[in-house]
Amino acid sequence: MKPDFCRTHSGLVQSHLHSANFAQPKFEDHHMSLKEPQKQEWFETWFDTPYYHILYDHRDDKEAEQFLNALLNHLQLPPESTVLDAACGNGRYSIFLANKGFNVVGIDLSWKNIQHAGNFESENLTFYLHDMREMFYVNYFDAVFNFFTSFGYFSSEKDNLKAIRSLSNSLKPGGRLVIDFFNSEKIVREIIPLQDFDKNNIQFTIKKSLELNRDESAPRVMVKKIFVRDHGKQFEFEERVQALTLKNFEHYFNMHHLKLREVFGDYHLHPFDPQNSERMILVAEKIL
Repeated sequence: MKPDFCRTHSGLVQSHLHSANFAQPKFEDHHMSLKEPQKQEWFETWFDTPYYHILYDHRDDKEAEQFLNALLNHLQLPPESTVLDAACGNGRYSIFLANKGFNVVGIDLSWKNIQHAGNFESENLTFYLHDMREMFYVNYFDAVFNFFTSFGYFSSEKDNLKAIRSLSNSLKPGGRLVIDFFNSEKIVREIIPLQDFDKNNIQFTIKKSLELNRDESAPRVMVKKIFVRDHGKQFEFEERVQALTLKNFEHYFNMHHLKLREVFGDYHLHPFDPQNSERMILVAEKIL
């Protein structure tokens, strides 16, 4: 039986499942002093804009389907396994997984993404507005997926560890975590500082750079500044993704009961080569 979830006034998902396996949500004392509103993170605004979807509309659905078929064939998950698509975006991968017969939950912190994905909900597919750094289900999923460089957005090592802890806690013992990340060594080495192009009669200027992290203990950050000119209107957005390496992920996994089992270098699941691979696809297993 699926946990009974509801949306709170804050837009986050809270659980009403009373189970020893689930960490009950904690509510702050309303008499405590209120903090000043914090500035939104870049990913809390950029993903909700139409320009994000225009910029990345080149993503190949056929390639994504081939990748998932190869990955599922490799993982050999039992029929009707329960899986989590963490940072699910508009639900593309979640829908594919559900069509394969799995019981799928998708989470994302973009309200517009979840609204869109919700149109495709079914008996074995549900979506929730949720930040993957926060506790969700516990000991519940057979597999957790994090696709298309949907990690490393945070500004601190603490947040990276919180996210890995949450994803690990959501897995059953023996469950597997798959993180599809870019190969930062190759990306850093081949960075293109400036690009100008038009898409859908909208002009984009992309400026890329590598910066030190505000958290000195965290890896450097790949910064992509996105300038948009749309029929006389100008907008500026930013992406900030930590240049995480295999060593970084191994450290996070070791901290939270995960054992790295395999690393692939592309969507055909060829072995990972730090110098030449386009992707770094990690498969870890939850161990006791």
